[in-house]
Amino acid sequence: MTRLPPVRVARAATTVRTAVQGLTRRMVPPPVGVLELVSGLIEANTVYAVAKLGVADALARGPRAAADVAAELGTNPDATYRLMRAAAGYGLLHQDGDRFDLTALGRPLRSDAPDSMRAVVLMIGDPRYQSVWARLPESVTTGTAQAEAVHGVSMWELLDRDADYAATFNEAMTRLTALDWPTVAAAYDFTPFRRIVDVGGGHGRLLASMLGAAPAAEGVLFEQESLLPAAEELLREAGVLSRCRLVGGSFHDRVPDDGDLYVMRRVVHDLDDEQALALLTTVRRDMPAGATLLLLESIVPPGSGPDFAKTLDLDMLLFAGGRERTEQEYAALLDRAGLGMTRVVPTISTISLVEVRPAA
Repeated sequence: MTRLPPVRVARAATTVRTAVQGLTRRMVPPPVGVLELVSGLIEANTVYAVAKLGVADALARGPRAAADVAAELGTNPDATYRLMRAAAGYGLLHQDGDRFDLTALGRPLRSDAPDSMRAVVLMIGDPRYQSVWARLPESVTTGTAQAEAVHGVSMWELLDRDADYAATFNEAMTRLTALDWPTVAAAYDFTPFRRIVDVGGGHGRLLASMLGAAPAAEGVLFEQESLLPAAEELLREAGVLSRCRLVGGSFHDRVPDDGDLYVMRRVVHDLDDEQALALLTTVRRDMPAGATLLLLESIVPPGSGPDFAKTLDLDMLLFAGGRERTEQEYAALLDRAGLGMTRVVPTISTISLVEVRPAA
C-alpha cells in the first residue's frame, strides 16, 4: 500500500503549488491570463478525445507511430497525429518524431490501468454532461438546476432512462470512490463498528473497502433496486458478500434501523438545504440512539483561494440543485435535524469526514 503523507504536509504542498500557479498567472498580461483560463475547455476536450477514441489503450504496449495508432482505431491518420501532438503538449504523451508513448500523466487514461481515470474523463467530457455546463449563466440567473432544461428530465431521471450514460456515470463514481479510499482509510478507524450501513452506496465499492478495513464487521448496502445486481457482483468479487446484506429502497423514505455506523459519501451535497434536512431527519429517526453517522463530503474552506469544493459547488448547482457547504453550514444543518457534529476529519484528498451523532 502506498504510504500517504500527513495531511499537514500535503496541504502545505498544495499551498505552494497554488502560489506558484497564481504567480504564473500574474506574470502574463490579464487578457492572456483570461485566454489561458478559457482555453481549459480545449484541453479538457483533448483529454476526452484521447480517452474516448482509445488512444491510450493503443499505446499500452509501448511507443508507436501515429499512423499505426490511426490504423488500429480506424481514425484519420493526419487528424490522429494532430490530436496526439496536442496531447503531448499537455504532458499526456511523449513525442519523438512521429512516434508517441504514454507518460505517467497519460497512463490513467488506459481502460485497464489500476488507477484508471478513463470513466471519469468519459463522464465529464460527454456531450450530455457538457451541454448542462453550457447553461451555467442560466443557472446563476435563476438559481436552479439546468439538467431538465437540456434533457427534458432531471439528472436522476436521465440516469434511469439512459442506460449508456448511467453505466459511464456509475463506473466513474466507483472509480472516484476507489481514488478517495486510501486517504479515508488513513484518516478514520472503521474497526470499532460491528455493522456498517452504506446509504446510497452505488455499486458497493466503498462498502467493500470499509469491510476490508474492518474484517469483523458486517455491511448493509442501501440503494435503489436497479443498482443492486451490479453491487452484488462487485461485493462478491471483493470477497465480502457473505458479510453483506443488500437492501433496496429510497433514503428519502427510510434507512435500515440496525446499524452502528451509517456512511453517506457525497449524498448530502446533491440536495438543497430543505431536502438535506429532510434526509438527515429521516436518518436521525431510523438510526439507533448510540450510532454514528459519517458524511464524506468536500468542505468549502474560508478565503478566496482556489479549492475543488468551490468548483464542485457549481456542478451541484447545475445538475442537482444541491450545494457544497462550509463546516459552519454543516453544523447548522445537522443541528436542525437533531444531530451533532463531533468532529471534522480532513484528508489529503478533496474529501473530509464529518462525524455526527444524535444530539442529546
